[in-house]
Amino acid sequence: MLLTLLVVLIFCFMINVPIGFAMGIAVLASLMVFGGLPITMLPQRMMAGINSFPLLAIPLFMLAGSIMERGGISRRIVSLASALLGHIRGGLAAVSVLACTFFASISGSAPGTAAAVGELTIPEMVKRGYSKDYASSVIASASCLGVVIPPSITFIIYGIVADVSIGQLFIAGIIPGVLLSSVLILVSVLRSRRLGYPTELKQSWKDRGHALIDSLWGLMLPVIILGGIMTGIFTPTESAGIAVFYGLFVSMVVYRELSWKDLGPVFYKASLNSAMIILLIAVASPFGWIMMIEQVPQMASSALLGISTNLYLILLLMILMYLILGTFMETGAIILLIVPIFAPVAQQLGIDMVHFGVITVVALAIGMATPPVGITLFATCSISGVSIGQISRMVLPFLAALVACLLVLAFVPALSTFLPSLVF
Repeated sequence: MLLTLLVVLIFCFMINVPIGFAMGIAVLASLMVFGGLPITMLPQRMMAGINSFPLLAIPLFMLAGSIMERGGISRRIVSLASALLGHIRGGLAAVSVLACTFFASISGSAPGTAAAVGELTIPEMVKRGYSKDYASSVIASASCLGVVIPPSITFIIYGIVADVSIGQLFIAGIIPGVLLSSVLILVSVLRSRRLGYPTELKQSWKDRGHALIDSLWGLMLPVIILGGIMTGIFTPTESAGIAVFYGLFVSMVVYRELSWKDLGPVFYKASLNSAMIILLIAVASPFGWIMMIEQVPQMASSALLGISTNLYLILLLMILMYLILGTFMETGAIILLIVPIFAPVAQQLGIDMVHFGVITVVALAIGMATPPVGITLFATCSISGVSIGQISRMVLPFLAALVACLLVLAFVPALSTFLPSLVF
């Protein structure tokens, strides 16, 4: 049964079948070959896999991000970032990173962050003399913060799969998100200076104040979401619903940049993105069920612990696997396939599952910007018009810095667990 599952899955990957359909076809083939179980188990397990209240947060956060991207919030966030950092050498690159940081705290999605910020800053950077491949590499690496800084759709998927509190994961992502953002700003400034990129005019404190006030409505959203979760006023799922209504109010009433006729494309885009993730989660349920029957997690655990029982070596092996898989697989699919295998090993080694969630999400976030098929690379290349080959060379220093941060987060658990333990 397991052999059929893996052979069919690999064959589907080789002929470029989308991963959600590939997993479903592999499960169906396994049930048909095995013969001991009815094929009706496939739809039954799929329905059971998505019959979860926390899953509602995914389409709702997707919708909130689409609303705010279309409603003028991203443009105001970029203006604020420019007012704060634009005057330093290579400041527009640092502005792009800071804008991605701000928008990440709203969208919960790396591709959404890349699209919203990249469409505004990449043309401006090119106009100021930055090369297209460098501008694209800045956005590709910084937009990975979209899945680390809360609210994060990837944290939601991990929390459901690993049975970990989503609220604790959201809080745990704050310090790692700030660390990654700070390091990316530092790298962008140093590289911009070396490459001789220009500075912008320094804005007065009055202009900075105006930019802050103008963007304040958008910046209040993460405060409302995290504040409500930390105080227990609402759950992460309920916070997603609040984010949608808040985004509609700000975009349609306060900024008045979103009209009723714009809602159709906004809902359509959010529906497509949500459907892809929900389909993956649905087919991952019967896929994981078959792996449990065949005792794959136990075999993988024995294999890993057979190599070594050293905590740090096992962590390094897991991180390496995440980084490799992240270069050619979708993040949600990796979590659904690999976390059920790695989580028992992490628990046996005494690793806090919130800490392990941060390691997992940050490693997969780096994979999004890693050639040859990182999703944020494709998003930024479509905006700037450069090829993956051109951007790959420029993105390497940013990836090196991100991997260094990942190792620090992996071996200093307090950076991930301090805030959740303090709050909860």
